[in-house]
Amino acid sequence: MKKVKIEEAFPRGTIQRFATAGGFNTLIFWISWEIFRVTPVIDYVGETFVWTISWIFSSTIAHFVHRWFTFDGRRDIKQTLLRAISVYSFGLVASTLSYDSLLIISELPIRLIFLINMCIWGIFTWAAMRWFVFGYTDEE
Repeated sequence: MKKVKIEEAFPRGTIQRFATAGGFNTLIFWISWEIFRVTPVIDYVGETFVWTISWIFSSTIAHFVHRWFTFDGRRDIKQTLLRAISVYSFGLVASTLSYDSLLIISELPIRLIFLINMCIWGIFTWAAMRWFVFGYTDEE
């Protein structure tokens, strides 16, 4: 049986590799979101603030995970971090609006809304991170 290397199964820059790392990043987001939701904090600041804080926390970690695992470190870290903050800031505002909208207009369970919203914004984030943040190409 031939042993398959991760680089062959999930080449750098692909959405499959992004989704693999994104699963880890989403788990961090989800855990922090769930923790905030079961504490009295949510009574004082509300759903939107809890979503925002969890997004900021996990996005900071995600930049470094994607730099190391998904893409590469060819670009200067100051440049990628600044661009990632731009992408994550846009994603934060837009995902919060779509999250709040789904909460208001939908009867779906809150965790399903979470999943739908994360998938939609995951695709946007992958594309923005690949081309805008890391300027990733398959060429060395």
